[in-house]
Amino acid sequence: MTYRVADALTDTLLHHGVDRVFSVPGESFLPVLDALLDRPQIDLVTCRHEGSAALAAVADARLTGRPGVLFVSRGPGMSNASIGVHVAQQDALPLVVFVGQVDRPNLGRGAFQEVDYARMFGGVAKWVGSLAHADHAGEVVARALALAQAGTPGPVLVVLPEDVLAEPCATPARKLGAPAHAAPVAKELSEVAAFIAASQRPVTVVGGECRNTGFRDALLTFSEAWQMPVAVTNKNQDLFANDHPHWLGHLGFFVSPSVAALLQHADLVLAVGTRLGDVTSQGYTFPAQQPTPQALIHVYPDANAIGRHFLTLQAVVSTGHAFLRAMNALPRPPLPARSDWLAEVAQAREGAHGWDAARTPEADVFGHVVQALSQHLAHDAIVALDAGNFSTWVHRVLRFRRTQRLLSAACGAMGMGVPAALAASLRYPHRQVLAFCGDGGFLMTGNELATAVGRQLPLKIVVANNGAYGTIRSYQERQFPHRVSGTALHNPDFAVLARAYGAGGFRIGSSSEACEEVARFLAHPGPAVLDVACDIEQIMAATTLSALRPRTAAVHVEMEPASA
Repeated sequence: MTYRVADALTDTLLHHGVDRVFSVPGESFLPVLDALLDRPQIDLVTCRHEGSAALAAVADARLTGRPGVLFVSRGPGMSNASIGVHVAQQDALPLVVFVGQVDRPNLGRGAFQEVDYARMFGGVAKWVGSLAHADHAGEVVARALALAQAGTPGPVLVVLPEDVLAEPCATPARKLGAPAHAAPVAKELSEVAAFIAASQRPVTVVGGECRNTGFRDALLTFSEAWQMPVAVTNKNQDLFANDHPHWLGHLGFFVSPSVAALLQHADLVLAVGTRLGDVTSQGYTFPAQQPTPQALIHVYPDANAIGRHFLTLQAVVSTGHAFLRAMNALPRPPLPARSDWLAEVAQAREGAHGWDAARTPEADVFGHVVQALSQHLAHDAIVALDAGNFSTWVHRVLRFRRTQRLLSAACGAMGMGVPAALAASLRYPHRQVLAFCGDGGFLMTGNELATAVGRQLPLKIVVANNGAYGTIRSYQERQFPHRVSGTALHNPDFAVLARAYGAGGFRIGSSSEACEEVARFLAHPGPAVLDVACDIEQIMAATTLSALRPRTAAVHVEMEPASA
């Protein structure tokens, strides 16, 4: 049998440890699908939408630290998948997208579904390569896998002209060595150690670039040895144990005033694996620049991300993991007594937004449901979190242990929940996988429930059903109180819909049902959906729509249908 380009491509994936690819099939890469049939070591996951497939591949990368791999067809297929490329870039996750293209003689002629991918993704992808020559197949694929992981991880595209994949390939599959990673030098480490030793009130801020195997252990060792409290960036709550005495908090959209005040009081900020964007920096106010800049040590594998917004005392171009390993290997100098500072950290943490079920109103149904679910969360549970106001309950109620994982998109991409849960349940079929979605996000990618049912994956999906695009509604009420336009939703019966897919369907309509129905839902042996009826007035944790409206606003006629 002739050894084809498609065979070299898939063998190169095998040589680099790829064991799963996500796809929506297209005629432009049929030889690859044929080659995968002869390579059962690679699990081909056929999804129902390219956007879902892309988000699942990104979630797989977040779980494993290895590149997620996606195959999609040209034009519309790649356009649908673009959300995953954006998430991978924003979250610094390695993703390799193989995308179909018209045959080479017709390139540049405006052929059916032709797209110039270099122009389309040049500002987002790390590299857009093309498999234009048959004998370069292994080289191009190996390079793509390496580039996705090198430096700051991110998305890479490999364009597959339709006519090249079936051509004979004389060059065997390629395997490159480990990808290049930036690491600190001795002088930088000694200077960082001196700065930490001289500080009285240091804090570490850890970001999503730090997803390598063993990173959490290295961070724990570093925090304890150097007496450094730890805060994490948006949607990265699982990077440090939330029950550890050094845990400070989650720098998302609703940072507690007590935590924000403590951060401003720090005399040294060690930022590791974060670009210090507007969410983490709370609108570029932390680390403070006025009147006196807070001392900042910034560790990131891309020098272009350092010093963009903040004066930097010490820049270290390194991956977070390499930096922490190196710091842990240093002889530790004498440290000042930090018991008072750690007591302040504990006080700020205790004063942070928490959750008291006994004081939660009965009308806050979703809060009671999340509280009930937290009582059943396995020690190694994987939580997939979609985007929306409902996530405020999850961030407040759940306290992630070292062995638990959170899958979400820091850029706020709706639709992440179900595909991420799908990827997690495929990767770890014997672990508890729980997805939290809003009604808006669930109906964007919830059709992947069919994929989960087909594979009999026991993932569980909780839908906060308030009949609205809740986050946008909350902003709308602040700016245009009582004037509802474009944010109301008419929803199906999600429990019945789940049963139509072949999954379990459950419903909670009041707080009194939470404990019993949650237990039934989690006990269901296969995939299941829990439809939680939520009052739109309870727009987010501890906040109501009425509280969001300006008190001096004139009252207008309510435009939202009563059923929403």
